[in-house]
Order: sequence, then C-alpha cells, then structure tokens
Amino acid sequence: MLKILSGQFRSRKLKTPRENDVTRPWTGKARESVMNQLRGHLNESIVLDLFAGVGTMGLEAVSRGASTVVMVEKDRKIFELLEQNIKTLGCEEQAVAIQADALSSIPLLRVPRPVDVAFIDPPYAMMKQESLFKMIMEQIEKIGPILDPEGLIILRTPMNPTHTDHAIETLAGPEIHKESSTMWILFYGARSND
Repeated sequence: MLKILSGQFRSRKLKTPRENDVTRPWTGKARESVMNQLRGHLNESIVLDLFAGVGTMGLEAVSRGASTVVMVEKDRKIFELLEQNIKTLGCEEQAVAIQADALSSIPLLRVPRPVDVAFIDPPYAMMKQESLFKMIMEQIEKIGPILDPEGLIILRTPMNPTHTDHAIETLAGPEIHKESSTMWILFYGARSND
C-alpha cells in the first residue's frame, strides 16, 4: 500500500496499478531520504516531476508545501491513476498532471519558472538502453536553464554512477546517494557563475 509519508496529506493512500511491474514506486525509505535532503526547498516551491507514475514524489511534494507541481506521465492507464490521486487528495490547485512524453519539450514549456526541484525517475529499462539514457541526460541538461539558482534536480537510477558517467557539464554534481545495490539517487544543482 502506497501512502503519503508526511505533511498535509500524511498517511493518505495513493491508488496504484494492480500489476506491480508496471510502475516502480519509490520505497518509503528512499522517499523519506530524499525528502529529508529537500527540507527547506519544498515550501512554496515549483516542482517538475518527469516520469511521475501515480504521483508518489510529486504528491509528496504537494503534501509538504510545494505551491505548484507539474507531473508528467505518458502511459494512459497510469496517468488516469495519477489524476484520480490528485482528485482524491483535493489538490487540483497545486498539482497539474500532463499526459505527455517526459523527454519531449512539452514539460519544459508547461512548467512555471524557475523550477525549484525536478524529480526524474525514468523506467530502469530506459536507463539501461544507451540511446535512451543519452536522451534522459539531455533532458536533464535542458532543465538547467529554467532551474532556480538554489534549485535541485534529482535522478533515480539503477546504474552505479561510478561505472556509468552521469555528469552533466552545465550542472553541478551529481552528489551520489546509494540507496541499495540497484538504486542510486543523484542530486544536481545549478552551476555557480563564479
């Protein structure tokens, strides 16, 4: 059972697909770890959630005080669950769901600016396919110009960053957090102009 961990909607349940292999929601431990790192970044923030799934991270951000969260999900059935979760929580004013390809220009055109926090959680199969991995990293780089100077981009990956290059020249980082043998969370920031 997937629940909001903290904030205004604490303990509220999120609808998920019956087939566990369709989405790969963040574990409670990993979610809490990331949210602890974001303490102070979420209040009144603008959040972009690419590959949003049922809204695990985006709705957690709303619950913790984000003013606007734009969640992008391509799969029609998962998108319908995302919309239901937004409606069930009654957070339609803060949460915007967009059915689109997270790697297209649509999310970057639709999100208010500047972005304070961006969650990037592509399917692990995409991260393991070289051409798609490259496209994901390019999309992250495109977020840089619309990122607040104090903003953060968070990428969840199954690939050990010490074996696969996850650096992006135009962004600071990544700061690497190992959550398990198959999950790393990478934090990127705006590069300072010093």
